[in-house]
Amino acid sequence: MYTPSRSFLRELKHLDRNLGCKYEPGHEHFVITYNRPHGGDVPIMLIEGMEGEFRYPNMRDIQTLQQADTHRVPLKERMQKNAFYFEETRRKQRERSRDEFRQRTLEDRRQLMPRFAKMANEAGKHNSTFRRVELKQRGKTIEQIQRGA
Repeated sequence: MYTPSRSFLRELKHLDRNLGCKYEPGHEHFVITYNRPHGGDVPIMLIEGMEGEFRYPNMRDIQTLQQADTHRVPLKERMQKNAFYFEETRRKQRERSRDEFRQRTLEDRRQLMPRFAKMANEAGKHNSTFRRVELKQRGKTIEQIQRGA
C-alpha cells in the first residue's frame, strides 16, 4: 500500500482542511478526496502521469486545485477578467473581419473593374489602377488649326 508524502498532505490540508489523499487500489492511482459532512469522502481528482501511468502526488496537483478553486478569487475580479476576455475577443474579431473585407476588396477590384467596364460597354482599360502616362503634344491640335492660330 502506497502513502503520499507528509509535506504534500500538509500543503493539501493548508489549502482546505476537508481535502485528503489516498491510494485507490481499484484504479491503482492516488486520488484526492473531499470529505463531505454527510456521506463520507468524494473523489475529486485522479493523480496520473502524462500517459495515464502511476505517479506520486506533488505540488503540480496542489497548483491545479488552486487554479480550479473559483471561491478563492473574489467575484468582482473574476467578472473583470471575463469582461476583459470578451472585450479582447470582440476587438480581435472586428479587426479580423475588417482586414478580411479589405483584403477581399483589394483583390476583387482588379478583377471586377474590367468586367464592369465591359458590361457598361466602355472602351479601354477603364480606370486602370496603375499610373497613367500622359503623352506630350507634338505640333498643333486640330482645334488650333481650325481656329487659325
